[in-house]
Amino acid sequence: MKFIYTFKQLFIELISLSTPYSRLLFWLIATVIIYILPYSFFENLSIWGLIGWDNAPSIGLTRAYWLFIHGDIAGALERNKLIFAVLIVGIPILIIDLYGIIKNLKLNSNA
Repeated sequence: MKFIYTFKQLFIELISLSTPYSRLLFWLIATVIIYILPYSFFENLSIWGLIGWDNAPSIGLTRAYWLFIHGDIAGALERNKLIFAVLIVGIPILIIDLYGIIKNLKLNSNA
């Protein structure tokens, strides 16, 4: 796996989430941005809410993740119960991606 990217290659990989590296980097960037921004920033962020669909299941997931990464597990559960389904699916994918990257790095360093 090469780690030298042009900006265009990195951007395409990030938005497509097509590689383990891009998925981990996207998750890291998104988590840092969500952590830094104030909770109030996310109040009117939902595209579904903006078009008038106020009962979409995904409404509140970003706010629930914000609460989760700030340590308010009960608040995250109250905001949107689906956050735990997203985390139950997403965290193993990230762990598998990280394992694959580390394994490739070890194989490449021994070669």
